[in-house]
Amino acid sequence: MLWKFSAYGFLKNLRFFEPFMILYFLEIGLSYLDIGLLVSFRAVLINVLEIPSGALSDLYGRKNAMILSLLSYIASFILFAMSSSLLPLFPAMAFFAVGEAFRTGTHKAMIFSWLSKNGKIGAKTKVYGFTRSWSQTGSALSAVIAAAIVIFFREYQWVFIFSIVPYLFGIWNIATYPSYLNTRVLKKTSIRDLFAYLFRVLKSSIRKKELRRLIVQSTGFNSVFDVTGNFLQPVLKAQAGLFLAGFFASEQTNVAAASGAVYFVIYLLSAVAARKAHLVADRAGSPGKATGLLVLSAAVLLIVLSAATFYESAAVSIGGFIVYYMLHNIWSPLIVTQYDDCTEDGEQATVLSIESQTKSAGVLILAPLAGIIADEAGIPAMFLTFSILMIILTAYSLREQRTKKG
Repeated sequence: MLWKFSAYGFLKNLRFFEPFMILYFLEIGLSYLDIGLLVSFRAVLINVLEIPSGALSDLYGRKNAMILSLLSYIASFILFAMSSSLLPLFPAMAFFAVGEAFRTGTHKAMIFSWLSKNGKIGAKTKVYGFTRSWSQTGSALSAVIAAAIVIFFREYQWVFIFSIVPYLFGIWNIATYPSYLNTRVLKKTSIRDLFAYLFRVLKSSIRKKELRRLIVQSTGFNSVFDVTGNFLQPVLKAQAGLFLAGFFASEQTNVAAASGAVYFVIYLLSAVAARKAHLVADRAGSPGKATGLLVLSAAVLLIVLSAATFYESAAVSIGGFIVYYMLHNIWSPLIVTQYDDCTEDGEQATVLSIESQTKSAGVLILAPLAGIIADEAGIPAMFLTFSILMIILTAYSLREQRTKKG
């Protein structure tokens, strides 16, 4: 099963559009504010669907939820490929949001259920880090293939079409999971049962101090990363593509080659980082202390990225982004295992969906803000603004650690 779990992440991350999605939006005439509005629209829908989707997966079957998620992604890829202006991108984002909502937390909950059934729950940080490393390996391979697709076909739309193929294999892989992983908390349910279960878990999450701390930390870190990480693509276009000027006939080919190479390195090192996440926790003394240090490191990196993009230092910008992505892939296994420590068995998917919903709420607010700052004051000012948010989150994390000790 460990290899099937890893195969899911590997196939799911063969998103050939990922290194070029923002560039595609810019190419068809969208502003950074337009892109921020699209991202916010997706966040709104995820917010609406997130907690009910987690509850539905717990109540009606996790395998069923995962298959629905992958089918929704495929529908979104088709619509993205057919769009050439802002308005048609909204339904594409809607299907993408459905895919995100029904996937988030569900597969992690399946992994934890398998570990619990097989008496291996003590190794959850190491196991989740291992499966996430395969996800990042898929992303690394995806970057190289994506660059080849753009160079060969010379149009960004093709990266969406080719992304359909691994998702079809992903559906087949999920279908082969054992039936006991299609967990249902209740055999027979009604709408009333669904909402009663949902509010019971939500109430429990709010009352538990440790869960509240985790939600604040993960919301802050993940939403800031999701918003600021997207700016790697325009930075690559403005700076890294210059390194290859003269190697290829067109600017698009230069940018595609540079993007493929940089994303390959990012995801390859991120895979290593995810696999070693448990060592970071051991060295820090606990997962909680490790996550506090990661928040501080992210704040420092955003300041570095602000300076590097202002002075147009491609090497420092790319190096900063590489470390930034590695921090995020160390963060995820650590924060997810802390959630599992605080969650009742059978409620993991719902609690993890609550966490993801709060992150979506953060993205909803921060994405347009990032777009406005980038359009009006430039990308360096945007990075500097978000570094301040990370510093505030660092102060909160340190205070909570001291309270926990006391």
